[in-house]
Amino acid sequence: MKKDRRDFIKMITAAAITASLGPLGVSARENTAKPNTEKVSQKNRVEEALSNMQKYGSCCTGVLATYSPDLGIEKDLAAGLGRGMAGGIGGLGHVCGAVSGAILVIGLKTTNKNNINDMAAGFKTMETAQEFVSKFEEKHSSIKCRELIGHDISTPESREAAMQANAYANCPNFVASAVTILDEILGADRS
Repeated sequence: MKKDRRDFIKMITAAAITASLGPLGVSARENTAKPNTEKVSQKNRVEEALSNMQKYGSCCTGVLATYSPDLGIEKDLAAGLGRGMAGGIGGLGHVCGAVSGAILVIGLKTTNKNNINDMAAGFKTMETAQEFVSKFEEKHSSIKCRELIGHDISTPESREAAMQANAYANCPNFVASAVTILDEILGADRS
């Protein structure tokens, strides 16, 4: 049974990668990306992230969907990619969804078909991710969802208790911080 599941996951992963490459192996991001050359204020991007968070239902999807036009992917696809990161990775309270979304943005912003196999470029991406995490931790003392909201949310009962206690009230602040730090690290313009 485990082998069947692993084979299924491999097949789905391969299909997703193949689909993202598009015709003739051209990355979907490179094929469809239409950089927005107009500058976007940080306030507007934060507002957009909060709106996306509400629309798609998680911190990760709020951040990732906000940057999706810059990445050449549709917002709904970005939201789908980030959905499993909700609630600190599958509701386990691990890495904050806003942090996960930001790290996904960093990976996509710093990687392209020309550097995908370049180890030095990979290390640069890791350094950028580490810089983001350091700045987020400096501001919020943690990147763990359960520590940030002060509740274990790993079971349906504990998630319900967290909701009753209004534990998610600060999540918009984490999303705003993630966007602010991303703009600082990656540059505030959308191009």
